[in-house]
Amino acid sequence: MSATMAQTPPQQAAPQGTPQPVNGLLMLLELQRQAWRQTTTPELRYHIVNQTRRLIAYRQAAFLTVGERGRAMLEAVSNIAVLEPNAPFAQWLEEAVRAVATGEHANNVHVVDPATLPASVRNAWGEWGPAQVLWCPLRKPETPREMPPGAPAESRGKAVPPQAGLWLGRDEPWTDGEILLLSHLTEGYGHAWWALSGKRAKRHALRRALLPLLVLLAIAGALALPVPMSTLAPAEIQTSNPVIVAAPLDGVIERFHVQPNQAVAAGQPLFSFESTVLRSRFEVARKGVTQAEAELLTASQAAFADPQTKARLAQLRAQVELRRAEMALARDLLDRVTVKAERAGIAVFTDVNDWLGKPVSVGERVLTLADPQAPEIDIMVPVGDALVLEPGSPVELFLNVDPLHPLQARLTHASYEAGLSAAGVLSYRVKAALDAGEPPPRIGLRGTAKILGDRVPLALYLFRRPLALLRQSLGI
Repeated sequence: MSATMAQTPPQQAAPQGTPQPVNGLLMLLELQRQAWRQTTTPELRYHIVNQTRRLIAYRQAAFLTVGERGRAMLEAVSNIAVLEPNAPFAQWLEEAVRAVATGEHANNVHVVDPATLPASVRNAWGEWGPAQVLWCPLRKPETPREMPPGAPAESRGKAVPPQAGLWLGRDEPWTDGEILLLSHLTEGYGHAWWALSGKRAKRHALRRALLPLLVLLAIAGALALPVPMSTLAPAEIQTSNPVIVAAPLDGVIERFHVQPNQAVAAGQPLFSFESTVLRSRFEVARKGVTQAEAELLTASQAAFADPQTKARLAQLRAQVELRRAEMALARDLLDRVTVKAERAGIAVFTDVNDWLGKPVSVGERVLTLADPQAPEIDIMVPVGDALVLEPGSPVELFLNVDPLHPLQARLTHASYEAGLSAAGVLSYRVKAALDAGEPPPRIGLRGTAKILGDRVPLALYLFRRPLALLRQSLGI
């Protein structure tokens, strides 16, 4: 028995840090079981980067996800609770993983060769990268492994880049047994990862699919909301029953007795004409009457003796009547030299100097007497902005002097025929009366009137002008 024992070679002690086969298998199963029990992706990432060292010794582990275009994003690092995504190490590691994840062996657990990486990553390897790095992709269950060299050409497809992976670094080389264990372990990690992230991806995909539909439905619903059709037009405060004061005769205005926007009483003088010519005409007419009456008196006395003179009496009487009519006309014109107000009101005109010395004709408008207690809104609606103008439609007036407090009014009249406004725009003239209780504004104030029409969908309100322009342009 001693000889037998002497011939038996002594058992080699396992290297320190390397798990025994049975213990390693049990630990592999335990780590996979714990991974499958995780309920959220942050918990699973923490488990992967920190608990894997119970099976395989390493100095640092990093978990990264890879986007569709190969862009890597650092998600978790062992022994670090809070990540700094803009740190130089994080940026270097993301660039390195991007190159590895899009490489030839991206879907297989393999040792990373720095010589195959870009120059920017390779030059900084000594500063940020450990001596030995192992890349462990977390493949989807349906992602194929790399085809062996002898596989048929039709079975070798382009390897799908993994969307998650584990970056392990240490100073000692990786053994084949460790690579085999990590290959099995990352498959279990892959099932757990994609089971959790797949649910989240489905929810995100459902949100992405429903979001455009919900946005379209919201837009369609908003465009279908009924809103009152409205139009904006320039407006002015005028009086509802003005008295037009026109020139009663041909002449030149000599003097104004009132100023613009002055309150006047009934019978108060407004303006006067130059009266020199009219007084001369009256004097000539009066003397003509005196002469005609004298000739008639002389002829009447001589008619008893002269039959011919008696025959001229009718002609002389007609001459006297004509002279008297001329004098009455001259007196009437002289009485009209000073124009007086027919009723009380506000004298509305531009400027006194615009009329002094100006010749006017009979019937020419000089000023207007407005009643300040009966204001009216005069609105000029351009033809292109006109809508269905019905009496009683609401009107809001935003005066230029007080645009924050609109006055409420009701439409009373709208012209059927358009005419040119003061700005030279073809417009409809619209009248509106202020609602009861509104303080009467000053005559002559200007602003913008908003006329409200029937309720229409918001889409028609917004696109009415473009549709009209399109119809006019295309003739449809």
